[in-house]
Amino acid sequence: MTSVVHAIVGCGRIAPNHADGFGVLPDVELRWACDRDEMVAKAFAAKYDIPRFSADLDEVLADPELTSVTVSVDHAQHAAVAERALRAGKHVLVEKPFTTEVSDARAVVAQAKESGLVLSVISQHRYDAVVTAVRSWIDEGLLGTLTQASVVQESYRDRAYYDDYWHGTRNGEGGSALINQGYHSFDVLRLLCGDLTVTSAASGALALGDVMENEDTLAALLRGPNGLIATYAITVTGTVEWRTRIGLTGTEGSVVIDIDQPGLLHFCSGSVELLARAETLRGELTVEPPPGTSYYGIGHRKQIAEFCAAIREGRPPSPSVEESTRALRVISAFYQSMRSGRPETIS
Repeated sequence: MTSVVHAIVGCGRIAPNHADGFGVLPDVELRWACDRDEMVAKAFAAKYDIPRFSADLDEVLADPELTSVTVSVDHAQHAAVAERALRAGKHVLVEKPFTTEVSDARAVVAQAKESGLVLSVISQHRYDAVVTAVRSWIDEGLLGTLTQASVVQESYRDRAYYDDYWHGTRNGEGGSALINQGYHSFDVLRLLCGDLTVTSAASGALALGDVMENEDTLAALLRGPNGLIATYAITVTGTVEWRTRIGLTGTEGSVVIDIDQPGLLHFCSGSVELLARAETLRGELTVEPPPGTSYYGIGHRKQIAEFCAAIREGRPPSPSVEESTRALRVISAFYQSMRSGRPETIS
């Protein structure tokens, strides 16, 4: 019996992950592909065996059997499309970032609560095997008290990537390297370390300033729980399509991982128990072909399954929309600190 009838709204580069994630679930019907360009929606529907397509969101939302929608349009439209879907009585799964403005995120959350509907924001790398393993080691005290963390991410983007109506624009993307590509590693950093406060940040359009209004490179210093000091750096100006390194140092152990695909454990030091767990993890990490862009991985499958389970069971999904809103608040603090040159607290 079908318990979820789903539509994908926005058929761009991340949409194949949603077609895959909903398509592999036995109790889900993927019925609609919707895009502002009807020919894009038609082609996407044909490729993924989706029976209906449209460029008219109202037509899609008017389907009385439709249960839920993916919102994978440009960043600036996330809030408006999500609110329209919620008002139409549909559960909503939003691609990251939640919205471009914290106030918009809060309004969408309020609408979902008022409507009693499930609202979730994609954080697929939280479901990566290496990330969940390290999170469990931290929770069990195998790393002791975290004192230091670092993230370095390189994600090459050529000029053609910004040759559309929204990438690289302040109003359309809400930022650039950080809020788009860097969101993934920053989200994992927050998951592993806890909430973070921006102490200082610097950025610039060092190589792509002719095609973007925002940052192509950023570095920041942050503080976390118990005084933890973290550094974060992202650029889209190099030659490597996608490379991350996330390092954690604690009083009882340290690790270095990535969220490239597949995510890997590069280094581990600590107790006999920690080293044994690390060796087990290395043996369990396997390569599974992703459905779309390689570095997006396969984490969408697990989060989409969680989203559908939350719909069936009438409960909040994981991660919570409050957590996703908090992430947006920290990213907003990044941008405020870059503009002002001063530390920014999160309100």
